Amino acid sequence: MTTSVSPATGVGGRLLVPVLIALELFGGIIQGWIIPLVGGIAAHYEVSGGSVSWVLTVSLLSSAVSVPLFVVIADRYGRKRILVLAVALTAAGSVLIALAPTFPLLLLGAIIQGPVAVWLPIEMALLKTLRPAAANRVIGYLVGTLTIGVALGAVLGGVAMDAIGHLPTVQLLPALGIVALVAATLAFVPADRGDARRSVDVAGAIVLGVALVGVMFGLSEGTAAGWTSPLTLGPLAIGALALVGFVFVEMRARTPLIDVGVIRGGGLITPLVIAFLVSIALFGNQTPSVLYLTASPDAVGYGAGVSAGAVGAVIGLTALVSSVAAFLSNALARRLGERTTVALGALIAAGGFAALATLPQGLALLLVFSAIASAGTGLVTGVLPGIVVQRAPESSAASVSGLYNTTRTLAGSLAGAFVAATLATLVIGDPSAAAPAVPAAAAFQVIWAVFAVGNVVGAVLALTLRRAPRPASASVPTPQEVAA
Repeated sequence: MTTSVSPATGVGGRLLVPVLIALELFGGIIQGWIIPLVGGIAAHYEVSGGSVSWVLTVSLLSSAVSVPLFVVIADRYGRKRILVLAVALTAAGSVLIALAPTFPLLLLGAIIQGPVAVWLPIEMALLKTLRPAAANRVIGYLVGTLTIGVALGAVLGGVAMDAIGHLPTVQLLPALGIVALVAATLAFVPADRGDARRSVDVAGAIVLGVALVGVMFGLSEGTAAGWTSPLTLGPLAIGALALVGFVFVEMRARTPLIDVGVIRGGGLITPLVIAFLVSIALFGNQTPSVLYLTASPDAVGYGAGVSAGAVGAVIGLTALVSSVAAFLSNALARRLGERTTVALGALIAAGGFAALATLPQGLALLLVFSAIASAGTGLVTGVLPGIVVQRAPESSAASVSGLYNTTRTLAGSLAGAFVAATLATLVIGDPSAAAPAVPAAAAFQVIWAVFAVGNVVGAVLALTLRRAPRPASASVPTPQEVAA
């Protein structure tokens, strides 16, 4: 049985895609907005740099746990209903972040805001049902819009703080936009009744949540506490054991949170591996890019030596290139085929990262090579989600889309740990000295070379993709089983 959906006609049906695009734009804005405000948050609440880093950490952990749980509930109770809930929670968390009188309440707001990561997989599932012919193209638009939103948020958040100077007011600006989108989502997204035969795998959700929190917390603590510290090894061990336990729980579940049979039978393993490899470079490149751009060639022998404002402009321009590539990816896929487009994008990204590994001096070359890498990544991220949705059964499209986003989140955490460890290990001078360690040029070469290799492997895997098989049936009980 497929998910029952109201006809996508009338004003609501016509405004579905614009509302989804607005959601991704503002979802990106609030994710980028807080980045330039981290220093202001530390000063406003009088907390240390180590403490303020928890704002981003708890938000990432909340997103990692929210995605698999919310999307399976969406398959069961209706995607519009859960999308509205996710937008409402994000709005509430954003308002609490802006108005929190204490730092712990701000952290609570970041946790409540975590379901912003749920929006995209639920939107992907809605498009599979309501706009099947245009789903791949619209998903490319959504991914491109999300990237634009993150870039706009990072730039506008800093500009607003410089102009206004009052942290709560600055943080409230994007929150008000999310509040307005709660009403728009409720009014213009067609309703669906979900699949009553699906049950919510509570045990699987709990075990997966423990696994994700353990792994991501352990990775986040690795560079701060040390990779041999109990604060690192303990959570990693718990997370690894929980992941093994999750597989056994899912194999015994009547309607599993993640149906292993659907993933294998639907040809989803390869696209998910490609997403993991490409996302490592996508999320891991943020820190080394900023450090390399701001490094002074006269002092350390590498870098562009530009100001923070110039860094923001470079990040914005490369994000814009990625967004344009994502918008154009579907048209290119129609001409070359989806797997060729993904492979081409991964190879272009690999070329950009390989060029960055040569450590170019000067802003112009850095911008060109970064733009090449971003263009390739945009092509991949514009097409790959559509491939995943196309291969997912309609009854569990949100669950599979959520798995895609969770895979990317885990890749981002692993990339962050890898980058931090590399930058802390390969340093100039004596790393035991009292002065803060400065990354050596070799650290950037290793990082960008690994990103290039990962994209090459992703390109090879993309060429092995076969035409999407007929989606496997979800593990849903038959009417006779329900009656029994």
